[in-house]
Amino acid sequence: MSQLLTTKFVAKSLAATVSVLMLSTVANAASAEQKQIQQLRQEVETLKTLIQQQQQVQLQQASQIEQVKAAPQSTLAGLKSKAGANVNIYGFVRADAQYKIDGADGIFSSIDKADLGGTANPKNVKNPNSDRFYATAKTTRLGLDFKAPVEGADVGGKIEVDFAGTNDALRIRHAYLTYNNWLVGQTTSNFLSGATVPEMIDFSSPLGIGTKRTPMVRYSDKINANASYAVALEKGADANRLPAATAKVDYKFDKGVVNARALVQEVRARNEDATSTQADPKEYDDKKEFGWGLAVGANFKPVDALSLNVDYSHVKGDNFYIGYTGSNTATVPDGNDIDLAEFDAVTVGATYQFTPKVRSTLGYGAVFFDKDARTTVQDGFANKKLQQAWLNVLYSPVKPLSFGAEYVYGKRDTVNNLSGKENHVGFMAKYDF
Repeated sequence: MSQLLTTKFVAKSLAATVSVLMLSTVANAASAEQKQIQQLRQEVETLKTLIQQQQQVQLQQASQIEQVKAAPQSTLAGLKSKAGANVNIYGFVRADAQYKIDGADGIFSSIDKADLGGTANPKNVKNPNSDRFYATAKTTRLGLDFKAPVEGADVGGKIEVDFAGTNDALRIRHAYLTYNNWLVGQTTSNFLSGATVPEMIDFSSPLGIGTKRTPMVRYSDKINANASYAVALEKGADANRLPAATAKVDYKFDKGVVNARALVQEVRARNEDATSTQADPKEYDDKKEFGWGLAVGANFKPVDALSLNVDYSHVKGDNFYIGYTGSNTATVPDGNDIDLAEFDAVTVGATYQFTPKVRSTLGYGAVFFDKDARTTVQDGFANKKLQQAWLNVLYSPVKPLSFGAEYVYGKRDTVNNLSGKENHVGFMAKYDF
């Protein structure tokens, strides 16, 4: 009897053990299956994210392709020179028209030569240059940039021309080669700054700044990520036998750029001996003085749509670099010696971008010649003060095209207290390529 009970107990125990093992196996299987399901769900979500990202990339690529298709295509891109240099062709076709109310003869501003009244015109004859219409396409420009495929060196060059030479002849604006930090050839003087000049449609450029392009040897480099400098030896005025030395430092910041420039040169003046006769060879006495110039400029954008510009120069013994000063002499006779003419030049302006297609600039420029130098000038018609103001509007309906209109008013005051005016309205149409 006891053996039978023992046998039943063992059988029940085995059955219970088997049931527990089966339940445990089922539970483990269910847990593993749940983990697999969760992992599959995560993989599905990851796959969905990748598909969405791929769709976004495809949409962006499609948009970029459409933009490229819509942009003007040039068959001039990717040209190679005979020597294998990469060549980039650029420039613009430009037409200018101007109605001159008062001023000097010819299209564009010549405020330093504006017609004078008073004793310069005793019969009070009407200025023959007033109430006239001018038009030209001589400002059309063509340029080539070169980049040589030289390993371990930066070698390139530029050639740029327009048709604003004498009698609308082709003239060289820029022609230079570059080798790493060095530049040799003709380009805008290192003493001048295009980055701090307010925009003007008139091709003669604003009063108070310069655009002189000179043959030079220049070295430039960066001081840090924001600052750079350049030093150069340039061909100055024809009367000078030695090159002019120039230096410039630029500093860029989030809202614009500031710079400082300097000019040093030997100024020569030739005095003819008044005692020599026509039968005798003329005798000359070269006088030499130390000429110099200092300049500062800034371009500041307080907001994205507004750009403010200011540029100031003080120059002694030069009428070559700053525009509209060539009508005055750089040197003034003073007995057996010479004095150096001196002047201050300033340009200020504000440009506002009303829309992506419309912008406008209001500007003012002036040159004030030194009082002491003026009193010794023999020519009473030499300028003592030049002033100019302008207002323009430019419209760009599509990227390659620009149209502009501008009103310019200027005044010239001479040593002998005569005055002349520069008063005109100008129009411009341009296609950039």
